[in-house]
Amino acid sequence: MKLFAWLRTKRECPPERTPGGSTVLRHAQAQNMGDMEGQASPYYEELETFFNSAFPGRETCVWHEIVSDRVHIDIYRMAPTPQQPYSVLYTVGMSALPMSLKGVPHAKRYGYLQRAELVAYLPADWPLEQLQGADTPAEEVDWPVRLLKGLARMPHRYDTWLGAGHSVPNGEPMRPYDVSTGFSGAVLYLPDEGNGPQGLLPVPTKDGGQVMLYVVVPVYPGEMEYKLEKGADALEERLRALPGWQGFLISNDRPDTSCKGKGDGET
Repeated sequence: MKLFAWLRTKRECPPERTPGGSTVLRHAQAQNMGDMEGQASPYYEELETFFNSAFPGRETCVWHEIVSDRVHIDIYRMAPTPQQPYSVLYTVGMSALPMSLKGVPHAKRYGYLQRAELVAYLPADWPLEQLQGADTPAEEVDWPVRLLKGLARMPHRYDTWLGAGHSVPNGEPMRPYDVSTGFSGAVLYLPDEGNGPQGLLPVPTKDGGQVMLYVVVPVYPGEMEYKLEKGADALEERLRALPGWQGFLISNDRPDTSCKGKGDGET
């Protein structure tokens, strides 16, 4: 599996690799797409049907994006249930446009990777209700939503793509998403069995294609360093070694699997 780390600078440089074998793609500026308004995903019906089937019996609300850049990103929140005490968040809009596979060897073979959406899981006690109708939501509550939107828009802003094993630091140097958390970057994984409460397959679409799904895993600085040195698969093993599927739940209490922190993000 090709693994990528994402940093900001020029793309013209020769290929650069981390010790773990990840190709480092550096970006200088956003792709100029003129005055194009945010496009909505043509696959919202298929996505809604898929997630309602995967997580039945949940109350669902949608945070509609008011102002969009390139693609219109909505966030769907499926509320916890007594039997499944966690919220499911997923994006609808990343798949509005195909991602660019420029620079990927044999790109035509991987056309099925061009459309994707993101998934995240939060504990039942994460107060997402505070975001409903809030003009200025609390950042300690809102940062996972902002993370999903930023990642979903990133491929279209930088004329590139995101996929399994890709890592995105929060700035350079890395900094926490909010003062309430030590998470300072994110890694994307396939939502296989063990990478969440249940395995999820790509979403089939009416036009004969599919939309890939990736679970977003916020990571501590030590975990990002470990991923870049050893590879995404090695970090995935450590995350899977946590009890249950705790490694794939966005919780500020999650232990730091790099063994360099104290679980609260301190190093």
